[in-house]
Order: sequence, then structure tokens, then C-alpha cells
Amino acid sequence: ITCPGVLLKDKEELYLSVSVLGQYKKTQCVPAAFPLFFQEKLVFEKAFADIVDPGDLVELLELDTAVLELIQLVPPVGKILATYEENTRDFLFPDPKLTCGHHGLDREILMKRSSSFTGIAPKLRFSTSSLITESLLSSGRSHIQ
Repeated sequence: ITCPGVLLKDKEELYLSVSVLGQYKKTQCVPAAFPLFFQEKLVFEKAFADIVDPGDLVELLELDTAVLELIQLVPPVGKILATYEENTRDFLFPDPKLTCGHHGLDREILMKRSSSFTGIAPKLRFSTSSLITESLLSSGRSHIQ
């Protein structure tokens, strides 16, 4: 996460929280100095037992919201410095861009800064990869995972 020219007045560590598909994960904490480096993979797995048609999966992903929050460990409960929200379909499968490279790699988004965060909006650079597989249920019906 970059944020040129911004110095944080609080010196407590920061982490990135991610909520996708009803699951919550967070990164390890890093020192309070930009740029912030989170060299981690967050893995989210979800089985959709009632989904048979891929079009139904697309609709479900469009109804879900991916939420990312940059949080600083300021007592008593932490302070949200910036957020990013997007429907999960667009977050996992962004529109094709006119650039070379593999799908989902090295994306950049601007986060929305909170009212307590001074300076420009933080820019998050990350990559996503998705794997959709079909499984057979014991009843013989297939579903998307």
C-alpha cells in the first residue's frame, strides 16, 4: 500500500482485513510507515451446494460484497484508515484491461480514506487468482465450488 507524502501521527502497527464470500481474514501487522508491504496470500474457499448453473454463480458473486479495510491498532479497538468495497464478481474477475500480463495480477485500486485519515487516498497493489471446480454430491447432483 502506497501513500506518498503521508506520515501517520499514530505509531501503532497496521494490518489489512479482507472479507469475501462471508469469510474474514487479516494480514500480519506491519510498522506504521508507508509504503506498507504485506507479502501474504489470503486464501478463501467456498462450496456452493445449491449452484448448478454457472450463471447462478455469477449472480451470487454480484450480490456479495468484497470489503478491504486498512486498520491501525490504535487503542481501544483500532482505527479504520481506509476502505474499499466492490461486488465480489468484479473484485475477483476485473474487466480486461489493455495491458499485457496475466488476468488478476498486479492490480491497483484506490482505497477510500476515512474522515480521520489525513492525506491522499492509499493505493493498494495486489493480485487475485480464482479456481472454480465442479464437484459431485453423494446424491449425484453436481455443484460449483
